[in-house]
Amino acid sequence: MPISSLLESAPDVHSYTDTLAATILGHLNEQTVISLDSLIWLMPQYTWNQIFHTVDQLARCNKVVLRRYRFNYTLFSTNFLA
Repeated sequence: MPISSLLESAPDVHSYTDTLAATILGHLNEQTVISLDSLIWLMPQYTWNQIFHTVDQLARCNKVVLRRYRFNYTLFSTNFLA
């Protein structure tokens, strides 16, 4: 089997990542501040790793603010005023 056929049949990773990022941003727009644990609880169809990876990417692009206090991670909307 040629490698090109394997690449064509591979799932589109970017589409699920974009969908997951849009879902995370949607939850954050509704609540402004949300814990990572709550976010994981709201989206059982994704793994912890998928959610954390996407949150990390969003934080690196300055689309969300991610803060850690001890063992708890909290996401803040960029519009959040403290």
